[in-house]
Amino acid sequence: MMKRLLVACLLLMVFSANAAEIKFLENPTWATVLEQAKKDNKMIFLDAYATWCGPCKQMDAETYTNQAVADYYNANFINVKYDMEKGEGAMLADRYYVSAYPNLVFISPEGVMLHKGVGFLAADDFLALGKTAKNPQTQYYTLKKEAQKLSNAQFLKFAEQAVELQDEDFGYISKDFLAAKPDILGDADLVELLMKYAFTLPKEKDLKYFADNKSKVLRAGKYTEDDFNERLVSLAIQFALSEEVQVTDEVDFEAVKGILDKYIPEQSFFVFNYFKTQYFLENKEMEPALSAFNEIIDHPDKVGYQQVCNAMMGFGPILHEEGKLDKYLEKFNAIKIPAKDAAQAYLKDFVKAIIYIKTKQTDKFKETANTMLASANTPEDVKKDLRQALQNIGN
Repeated sequence: MMKRLLVACLLLMVFSANAAEIKFLENPTWATVLEQAKKDNKMIFLDAYATWCGPCKQMDAETYTNQAVADYYNANFINVKYDMEKGEGAMLADRYYVSAYPNLVFISPEGVMLHKGVGFLAADDFLALGKTAKNPQTQYYTLKKEAQKLSNAQFLKFAEQAVELQDEDFGYISKDFLAAKPDILGDADLVELLMKYAFTLPKEKDLKYFADNKSKVLRAGKYTEDDFNERLVSLAIQFALSEEVQVTDEVDFEAVKGILDKYIPEQSFFVFNYFKTQYFLENKEMEPALSAFNEIIDHPDKVGYQQVCNAMMGFGPILHEEGKLDKYLEKFNAIKIPAKDAAQAYLKDFVKAIIYIKTKQTDKFKETANTMLASANTPEDVKKDLRQALQNIGN
């Protein structure tokens, strides 16, 4: 009898351990959630999901059933789950800027968003997110209100969160923060901010200062000269598109070209025409997009071999859709490879292989891939990727 009781107790303990879960209200009326939150004086945790979202299901299975997670969230929040594609979900998605799933939103009893996370989080990370959301000193939207008063180090952490959360306001916030600094490269935190997070600079004098002070960036010890040059290109194009330069709703391409010629003269030709190609593609204007792309493919001496390869790789699938790929591949194949780029000669075939696999031209991909595998000029890491790709398509 005693043995049976022990077994029963053990089974009960196992069942209890496995029964841990966050207690969610599923798609309740939002007004009643706010009422309950005010009554209980608790924040709301909103799991914004979609039924087709794999990471959402993974959160359900792995994260929400963790004992520590369940204990903390059940004690501290009104927990609700909403399908963003049904009922009040669309309204909540618009109100709380839900554009990816799962969106993990923390809301005050008054309905004000205080903090959020995006994407799958394992139990420990999700528990940490909840504790961060509960603390007024670390809540994202509290920090956002006080952003201009933060120290450089605090603002850097805020910037990381802002970019992760895709906060559309961050561009203006960071611009104002930098505008108040006597030296935008004054310490390691500001260097980090400019190199990783700042979308644009406040004034042209700031862009000039950044361009003239590569040594300050390199001295921080985290970035190479290539990193600096890449960032300068990004800051130059973003500034060229800012309100400081663009005075009408229509893009002033000459103004863009003027900024690029001034601050990245060696790369200006390629960056300008690649930007125009992308701009016209996004606006579904194929003829001007092709015209800009022709500038790149017809002037490899002004662009550089590797940049031509990058442009062809990116634009190739569009050319295939337009029935123009073969014509442009002929032009691409005819480009002479400069002696200094001889070691990258394999890139021509690699570009074609990428285009073929993206456009599901399996036979052409296999032919090109096998040619590259047989060549002594193809690097071993590239061969490894090609073999894997061939295996994936059932070669």
